[in-house]
Amino acid sequence: MWESRVCLFVVLLGMGCACADVAVEPSKTAEPGLSYGTTAELPLPKTILFSASPEQIIADAQVWAQHGVQAFFLDQVAREWCTDIWATDKKPWTIGESDETFQQAKRANESCRSIGSETFLKIAFDHFFEWFNDAAWGRINNNFRQFAIFARDSGCNGIALDIEYCGEQYQFDWPGYTYAGYTREDLVRKVRERMTGVIRILYDEFPDMVFLTFPEQEFSLGMVIHLAWVEEAAARQAPGGIHYCTEHTYRNPNIRYMLGHAWACNSLFQRLLSPRAKTYWKSHCSIAPGIWPFGFNYQSVQEPGMPLEEFRQGYAGSLMAGKRYNWIYSHNCYEQLAGRKLELYTGPADLQAYLDVIAKREVILSPPYVTVAKELRQMFLLDYSKELGVTPVPRFVEPGSMPDFGLIPVNSLEPTKVAEGWNLALQYFHGKPVNLQKLFGAQTRWLVAGPFPCTELSIGHTMVYPPEQGIDLSAEYDTVNGKGRWQEYAAPGNSMFVDFKRVFTPAEKVCAYALCYVAADEECPAQLRVGTNDAGKVWLGNTLVYDYPVEGSAYLDRDTVSVTIPKGVTPLLVKVCNTEVNWGFVLRITDKNGKTLPNLRFLLSPTEQ
Repeated sequence: MWESRVCLFVVLLGMGCACADVAVEPSKTAEPGLSYGTTAELPLPKTILFSASPEQIIADAQVWAQHGVQAFFLDQVAREWCTDIWATDKKPWTIGESDETFQQAKRANESCRSIGSETFLKIAFDHFFEWFNDAAWGRINNNFRQFAIFARDSGCNGIALDIEYCGEQYQFDWPGYTYAGYTREDLVRKVRERMTGVIRILYDEFPDMVFLTFPEQEFSLGMVIHLAWVEEAAARQAPGGIHYCTEHTYRNPNIRYMLGHAWACNSLFQRLLSPRAKTYWKSHCSIAPGIWPFGFNYQSVQEPGMPLEEFRQGYAGSLMAGKRYNWIYSHNCYEQLAGRKLELYTGPADLQAYLDVIAKREVILSPPYVTVAKELRQMFLLDYSKELGVTPVPRFVEPGSMPDFGLIPVNSLEPTKVAEGWNLALQYFHGKPVNLQKLFGAQTRWLVAGPFPCTELSIGHTMVYPPEQGIDLSAEYDTVNGKGRWQEYAAPGNSMFVDFKRVFTPAEKVCAYALCYVAADEECPAQLRVGTNDAGKVWLGNTLVYDYPVEGSAYLDRDTVSVTIPKGVTPLLVKVCNTEVNWGFVLRITDKNGKTLPNLRFLLSPTEQ
C-alpha cells in the first residue's frame, strides 16, 4: 500500500531497516488522493475546545458554535487535584450558590445549554500523590467530592481529568519509589485502590456525569488509573460512559495512523479490562482524538503546527475515529481559532483555510477508511492491518525503558514476536520484574564526555568536537562547564537507556559523547540497533555508520543499520545532541534476527579484560 524510507520503531527481536537518510515520518504526511465530505454512515461527534474559562465561554459560546465547536473543557476553576475549588474566588468561606466562581460557571453552563453545547469541569494531576499516606488521601478524596458537587450543581455535563503532569510518577523506577516494605505489585494494587476510591466519590455525587480522561498512558501506572475508572464505571453501569482523549494524534495526521492509533488504544484496553468492563467499554465508551493545530512545544507563535493538507486530513481522521467527541488543543491560538486578532497570525498559508476545515467538519469518504472508522467506533477488536498497512506493537521507550505501544508496517515482525512483545509488556504492567537489560543485551556501560554547546540542533550535529577528532582516554576537554574528562556511566536499575541527564548539566541545547570498545574473536556481520534523542551519530572505528540529524525519541531498535564488526578491539563512539527534555540513546548490536552475538564483548578500554 505504501513505502517509507524512514526507520520505524521496531521493538522486538525482528526486522529493521538500514537508513542512509531520514525522511518525514509517514504518520506526519497526508495520504494523497482522498476525497472529503460528509456521510450519513459517520454521524459527526461534538468537537471540544481545550480550554476556556467561564468568562470566555459566556462571551464566546455562540461564536465557537459558528466555528464548529460544541463543547468546552471548563478551565481556570479547579486547576488541579489539590485545589480547594471553593477558594478559587479568593473567598474560601463561600461555598455553593454564594461562591463567585460557582456563579460564573453556572452562567457559562447555561449559555452552553441554550445552544446545545456541553461543558466538562477540567482538573489536572499536577503534583505527585503519596499513594500510601492515608491521612493525605482523606483530604484528596474530599477535594474530589467538592469537584463533583461543583460540577453537578453548576450544570456541567461531566468531568475531565487530565492526569499527564505528574507522569514521572507513573514509572516504576521513579526515584520517589523506595520499595521499602512494598513491592511493585503492591504499588499497582495501591494505585488501583486509591483511584477506584476517587471515581466512586465522583459517581456518588454525580452519577450521570460524562467522564473524560487523558492522555494515553500505555503500560504505565497511569494506565492502572484509567483501568480502575473504567472498571468502576462498568460496575455501576454509569450512563455517561468514559471517553479516552488522545494526544498522540496531535501532530500525526495521516489517516491510517489516526485510525491505527484508535485501534491500538482499543486493543490495549480490551487486553487489560475484565470481561464485564470490556462489555461496558464497547457499549458506553469511546476514543476522542485530539488535534493541536497551532504552535509548537508551547512557543509563543501564531502559526500552523502542520501544513493545511495535513491538518485537513488529521482533523477529518479525528472526526471519523471519535464516536462521541473529538477535541482541539488551543494553546496560544484561542483568539485566532475564534476568528479574532488575525493580524497576529504569521503562517504562510491563509488562516481562514484552517478555520474553514474546523467549520466544515468533513470526513474522508474513501470506503475502506469509512468502514474501519465505523467498526472502531463500535469498539470491535478486529485486525485492520490489511486496510491500514500498519499494526500496533509494544515498544520500549526512554528514559526508564518502560513499554508503550506504537504502529509499525505490516510484516515488519513475525506474529510470534508481536505476541512475545505483548506478553512481556503486560508482565511489566502488572508489576512483575522483567530484566530488560539481560533480555535484550543493550550496551549499558560507557565512558561519557561533555556537555558541549549546541545552540541549534543542526549546528551541533555537524560540529566536530574534540572526541570526534581522535580518541584519547586521558584528554581534558573544554566543555560548557569548564574542563571535563571521560567518566564511567552505567545505566541504573532495569533501564537500557543511556541517560545523559543523569550525568551532565545543563541538559538542554547541548551534546555529549559515549564511548566503548567492541571486542570480537573473528570478523562478523551484525546489525547496529539504535535510537537517539535527539540527533545522533555513531562511529564504528573510524567509519560513520549512523547519522540521524533531527529531533526524535529513543526507542529500542528504532533504527537498524547493517555493519561488519572487525576482528580485534574496535572503538564505538556515539554522539547525541539535545534540544530539550529527554537526552540520550539506547544501542545494541545483534545478528540479523535481533539476537545478541555471544562472541562480542564490550569494554571500557582497549586493554580491559
